[in-house]
Amino acid sequence: MNAQTDTGITDQEADSISENLLGLWKAGGTLAQAMGLTVRECEAMYAYGHALYAQGKYNDAFKIFAQLVAYDHMESRYQLALASALQMTRRYEEALQHYMIVTVMRLDDPVPVYHCAECLLALGRPAEAAESLELAIGTLCKPGEHDVIKARAEVLLKAVRARIAAK
Repeated sequence: MNAQTDTGITDQEADSISENLLGLWKAGGTLAQAMGLTVRECEAMYAYGHALYAQGKYNDAFKIFAQLVAYDHMESRYQLALASALQMTRRYEEALQHYMIVTVMRLDDPVPVYHCAECLLALGRPAEAAESLELAIGTLCKPGEHDVIKARAEVLLKAVRARIAAK
Protein backbone atom coordinates (compact mmCIF):
# COMPACT_ATOMS: atom_id res chain seq x y z
CA MET A 1 0.00 0.00 0.00
CA ASN A 2 1.28 3.49 -0.91
CA ALA A 3 1.61 6.02 1.88
CA GLN A 4 0.26 9.49 1.16
CA THR A 5 2.04 12.77 1.80
CA ASP A 6 0.33 15.78 3.38
CA THR A 7 -0.49 17.01 -0.13
CA GLY A 8 -2.67 14.01 -0.90
CA ILE A 9 -0.30 12.34 -3.35
CA THR A 10 1.40 9.04 -2.77
CA ASP A 11 5.08 8.72 -1.98
CA GLN A 12 5.53 7.03 -5.33
CA GLU A 13 3.87 9.95 -7.14
CA ALA A 14 6.05 12.42 -5.21
CA ASP A 15 9.17 10.48 -6.19
CA SER A 16 8.05 10.50 -9.83
CA ILE A 17 7.48 14.26 -9.75
CA SER A 18 10.92 14.80 -8.19
CA GLU A 19 12.59 12.62 -10.82
CA ASN A 20 10.80 14.48 -13.63
CA LEU A 21 11.83 17.88 -12.25
CA LEU A 22 15.41 16.75 -11.77
CA GLY A 23 15.48 15.49 -15.35
CA LEU A 24 14.08 18.79 -16.61
CA TRP A 25 16.72 20.81 -14.73
CA LYS A 26 19.54 18.54 -15.89
CA ALA A 27 18.35 19.12 -19.46
CA GLY A 28 18.50 22.91 -18.93
CA GLY A 29 14.82 23.39 -18.19
CA THR A 30 13.28 25.75 -15.66
CA LEU A 31 10.59 25.65 -13.03
CA ALA A 32 8.58 28.06 -15.20
CA GLN A 33 8.56 25.46 -17.96
CA ALA A 34 7.56 22.74 -15.51
CA MET A 35 4.69 24.91 -14.30
CA GLY A 36 3.60 25.86 -17.79
CA LEU A 37 4.37 29.57 -17.39
CA THR A 38 4.92 31.39 -20.65
CA VAL A 39 7.67 33.89 -21.41
CA ARG A 40 4.95 36.52 -21.69
CA GLU A 41 3.69 35.77 -18.16
CA CYS A 42 7.21 35.99 -16.76
CA GLU A 43 7.80 39.25 -18.60
CA ALA A 44 4.59 40.66 -17.15
CA MET A 45 5.83 39.78 -13.66
CA TYR A 46 9.19 41.36 -14.47
CA ALA A 47 7.49 44.59 -15.59
CA TYR A 48 5.36 44.58 -12.43
CA GLY A 49 8.48 44.12 -10.30
CA HIS A 50 10.14 47.05 -12.04
CA ALA A 51 7.08 49.21 -11.47
CA LEU A 52 7.23 48.41 -7.76
CA TYR A 53 10.97 49.12 -7.72
CA ALA A 54 10.47 52.47 -9.48
CA GLN A 55 7.93 53.40 -6.80
CA GLY A 56 10.49 52.66 -4.08
CA LYS A 57 8.64 49.53 -2.94
CA TYR A 58 11.84 47.52 -2.79
CA ASN A 59 10.57 44.77 -0.48
CA ASP A 60 7.63 44.11 -2.76
CA ALA A 61 9.86 44.21 -5.84
CA PHE A 62 12.23 41.79 -4.10
CA LYS A 63 9.38 39.28 -3.70
CA ILE A 64 8.52 39.44 -7.40
CA PHE A 65 12.13 39.18 -8.54
CA ALA A 66 12.86 36.31 -6.13
CA GLN A 67 9.90 34.44 -7.56
CA LEU A 68 11.14 35.08 -11.09
CA VAL A 69 14.62 33.80 -10.21
CA ALA A 70 13.00 30.66 -8.81
CA TYR A 71 11.04 30.26 -12.04
CA ASP A 72 14.03 30.87 -14.32
CA HIS A 73 17.40 30.91 -12.60
CA MET A 74 19.20 31.24 -15.94
CA GLU A 75 17.72 34.63 -16.88
CA SER A 76 20.39 37.17 -15.94
CA ARG A 77 17.94 40.10 -15.98
CA TYR A 78 15.94 38.45 -13.19
CA GLN A 79 19.11 37.84 -11.17
CA LEU A 80 20.23 41.45 -11.69
CA ALA A 81 16.84 42.84 -10.67
CA LEU A 82 16.81 40.65 -7.56
CA ALA A 83 20.31 41.78 -6.64
CA SER A 84 19.31 45.41 -7.05
CA ALA A 85 16.23 45.00 -4.86
CA LEU A 86 18.34 43.25 -2.22
CA GLN A 87 20.86 46.09 -2.35
CA MET A 88 18.12 48.68 -1.91
CA THR A 89 16.84 46.81 1.16
CA ARG A 90 20.38 46.85 2.61
CA ARG A 91 20.81 43.10 2.29
CA TYR A 92 24.28 43.64 0.87
CA GLU A 93 25.72 40.16 1.36
CA GLU A 94 22.80 38.54 -0.49
CA ALA A 95 22.90 41.24 -3.17
CA LEU A 96 26.61 40.61 -3.63
CA GLN A 97 25.96 36.90 -4.17
CA HIS A 98 23.42 37.60 -6.90
CA TYR A 99 25.59 40.26 -8.55
CA MET A 100 28.40 37.70 -8.67
CA ILE A 101 26.05 35.23 -10.37
CA VAL A 102 25.23 37.87 -12.98
CA THR A 103 28.94 38.62 -13.37
CA VAL A 104 29.53 34.97 -14.31
CA MET A 105 26.50 34.98 -16.62
CA ARG A 106 27.63 38.21 -18.34
CA LEU A 107 31.41 38.00 -18.42
CA ASP A 108 31.77 41.18 -20.49
CA ASP A 109 29.36 43.41 -18.54
CA PRO A 110 30.84 45.94 -16.07
CA VAL A 111 27.49 46.78 -14.46
CA PRO A 112 27.21 43.86 -12.00
CA VAL A 113 30.91 44.24 -11.14
CA TYR A 114 30.32 47.92 -10.34
CA HIS A 115 27.38 47.03 -8.11
CA CYS A 116 29.49 44.36 -6.40
CA ALA A 117 31.86 47.19 -5.48
CA GLU A 118 29.00 49.21 -4.00
CA CYS A 119 27.95 46.23 -1.86
CA LEU A 120 31.53 45.57 -0.79
CA LEU A 121 31.81 49.18 0.34
CA ALA A 122 28.58 48.91 2.30
CA LEU A 123 30.00 45.78 3.95
CA GLY A 124 33.15 47.65 4.96
CA ARG A 125 35.46 45.94 2.45
CA PRO A 126 37.03 48.87 0.55
CA ALA A 127 40.10 47.00 -0.76
CA GLU A 128 37.89 44.40 -2.44
CA ALA A 129 35.64 47.17 -3.75
CA ALA A 130 38.67 48.86 -5.30
CA GLU A 131 39.64 45.60 -7.02
CA SER A 132 36.13 45.27 -8.47
CA LEU A 133 36.17 48.84 -9.71
CA GLU A 134 39.60 48.39 -11.29
CA LEU A 135 38.32 45.28 -13.08
CA ALA A 136 35.26 47.14 -14.34
CA ILE A 137 37.27 50.14 -15.52
CA GLY A 138 40.35 48.44 -16.89
CA THR A 139 38.95 45.27 -18.40
CA LEU A 140 35.19 45.34 -18.85
CA CYS A 141 34.31 48.89 -19.87
CA LYS A 142 34.41 49.24 -23.64
CA PRO A 143 34.79 52.75 -25.12
CA GLY A 144 31.54 54.12 -26.47
CA GLU A 145 29.55 51.26 -24.95
CA HIS A 146 30.11 51.68 -21.21
CA ASP A 147 31.13 55.33 -20.87
CA VAL A 148 28.57 56.18 -18.18
CA ILE A 149 29.34 53.23 -15.92
CA LYS A 150 33.07 53.79 -16.46
CA ALA A 151 32.77 57.42 -15.36
CA ARG A 152 30.79 56.40 -12.27
CA ALA A 153 33.31 53.68 -11.46
CA GLU A 154 36.25 56.08 -11.81
CA VAL A 155 34.67 58.58 -9.41
CA LEU A 156 33.87 55.83 -6.91
CA LEU A 157 37.36 54.32 -7.22
CA LYS A 158 38.93 57.70 -6.49
CA ALA A 159 36.81 58.01 -3.34
CA VAL A 160 37.62 54.43 -2.28
CA ARG A 161 41.36 54.97 -2.76
CA ALA A 162 41.15 58.19 -0.67
CA ARG A 163 39.29 56.27 2.05
CA ILE A 164 41.90 53.51 2.06
CA ALA A 165 44.75 56.04 2.16
CA ALA A 166 43.13 57.87 5.10
CA LYS A 167 43.27 54.77 7.29
